[in-house]
This record gives sequence, structure tokens and C-alpha cells, in this order.
Amino acid sequence: MSYTFKLKNGAVAVFDPDNAMLSITTPHGDVQNSTLGRAESRLLDLLLMEPGVTKTRDEIIEYTWNDRVVASGSLNQTVFSLRNILNDSRDHEILMTVPRRGYCFNRQCVVDAQADVTTPQEETAQPPEAFTGQLPPPGGDERLAPSGKTSQSTRITKAQLIAYVVTLAVVAFSIFQFDFDAPKIEISSLDKSGLVIHAVGSNLAEAQALMDLSAKQTEQLPPNLKGQVWINLYKANYSVSCIRQDQSTANLQLNSSERDLALMIRQCLEVTL
Repeated sequence: MSYTFKLKNGAVAVFDPDNAMLSITTPHGDVQNSTLGRAESRLLDLLLMEPGVTKTRDEIIEYTWNDRVVASGSLNQTVFSLRNILNDSRDHEILMTVPRRGYCFNRQCVVDAQADVTTPQEETAQPPEAFTGQLPPPGGDERLAPSGKTSQSTRITKAQLIAYVVTLAVVAFSIFQFDFDAPKIEISSLDKSGLVIHAVGSNLAEAQALMDLSAKQTEQLPPNLKGQVWINLYKANYSVSCIRQDQSTANLQLNSSERDLALMIRQCLEVTL
């Protein structure tokens, strides 16, 4: 028996637990096949047997590892890995966590394979609007925008995502690879007349300390410098990502002993470096 469900970008996934095969059809018709690891396959199989039903950690461990003794973090790592495969690592809308109980598969993502996966004949007869609103067509924002104003708004959103995700990825990587049980990211923000600084830390105290340092450094910057900046300090490296006034983006990562933070912020925000 195979299971069919939708991903958040409009793609349709078909999972065959007998051979651990996951086949994903993108909104553009491209098919991506991958074989899941044993733990990820068994976990997905168990949750899809009864979508919407919470499975406890003990139930999952017993089914996934067949009563074998495993490390305490094995389940967390398997959940983390499966969420990455399903592009669900950020908000956990597909593989849902039920606090203090366990995990369940979002039943609203499960679909009828024959109703949602179009055949080549259906693709010929029907227009591509079936996936409109799920994922923009290739070629940019202009096709979706009824006016120049909407098009610009879409570009700004993408620019923000690029700068934001790059900085958070550095923090998330360092957190996730060492602690799967309590990953946290805290952000402290400051707006100084159009120059918005976001300090990112693994806890609120760390984020606030970096914000205090950043606030002092911004006093050395030209008053006409505007834009949004995300700053993270991991060990001895600063990671700075920014969105400039012209909506272009930049990312810098340098050793904190080589450059001062004020210079990095200025170079990141200036259009011509």
C-alpha cells in the first residue's frame, strides 16, 4: 500500500513503505525519487497509517527500531531528518509535534492519489492553473503581478527571505547538530531611523548582548545609511546579512578579530563595496 500527500510548495508526494521509496512530483511536473533510510521510512509509515492520530514516543521507538536499544536522541534525529526531506523543518505543519505526547501526521495533507496526481492526458487537456497560488511559475514575479506595485512587493519578500534564512541557517546548523531536543533561536531588534538591526542568538541573553554591541557600533555609521541587517556571532565569526534600500541583498562572514562590526555593517549595506 502506498500513501499520497501534499507538501507545502504544492508538490505531491507518493510514499511506498515496501521499498522505502519516496516519489515527489513538483508543480512543474518534474519527478524526484529517493530511497529513505530505514528509520525515516518506518517512522513515516507508522504516522501515515493513521494520519491525525498521535503516536507516543514509546510507540514510535518500538515500531521504528523493533525493540532495539537506541540512543535517547535517535528519535529526535530521525524526526529532524524526515522533516528536512519533506521540506517541513521550519514550521512543522506536516509532521506535527504534540507537546508531551508525541508526533502525528497532518491529516489535511493526505490526499487521494487518483484525484490529485494528474496523468499526462489530463495535463494536456487542462490548463496549468491547478497549482496557481502554490508556487510561482519560473521566470520571476512579473507574471503573477497585476501591477508594478504588487511585483515590487513580491521582490521585497523574496529579498527578505534570502537575507533572513542565510543568517538563521548558520545559527540553526550549529544548534541542531549538537542538540536536537531544545533548538531555539532568539532575535533582538532595534530601529535607528531606518537602519534596522536584528541580533540573532541561541537564547535571549545572547541576542541582547549582541544587540547592545551592535547598537554601540552603529553610532560610528553615517546617518544616511538605511536598510535591514541580521547579525549572528558564532564562536569567533560574525555573520552579517542585509537588505539594502534598493532591495538588493548581501551576506558577509568574517572573523571578528579581522574586521570591526561597524565596518562590516557599512560594507554590507553599501551598494558598491
